[in-house]
Amino acid sequence: MRKIITLLITVASLGIVNWIITFLFNASFIDIAIPFGIVAIFIIYIVTNKSGTKSRQMDMLIQGQTGIKMDFTQRVNSVSFVFIGSLIYFLLTLAVSFFIYREYFIN
Repeated sequence: MRKIITLLITVASLGIVNWIITFLFNASFIDIAIPFGIVAIFIIYIVTNKSGTKSRQMDMLIQGQTGIKMDFTQRVNSVSFVFIGSLIYFLLTLAVSFFIYREYFIN
């Protein structure tokens, strides 16, 4: 149940941020949604990836402050539900965009 709530909160928060951006720049929600979804996927992947650059940078920062060398263990890549939620948001906006602009793609 907690995973579903995380997915729903992620999709809703991305939608709200997308709406705020379209309100500020006076643009169409659906026209901004696909590029925003791609940027959100990229940023969320960098931040939530457990074996990524951000995690290794944090480990190095802790080692530099404490002077204690941490044992490096190979971490298993696991995808967070926030990342999956951003993928769902992107796919939903992609489907809605194709539905709205279907005449452009069909003809």
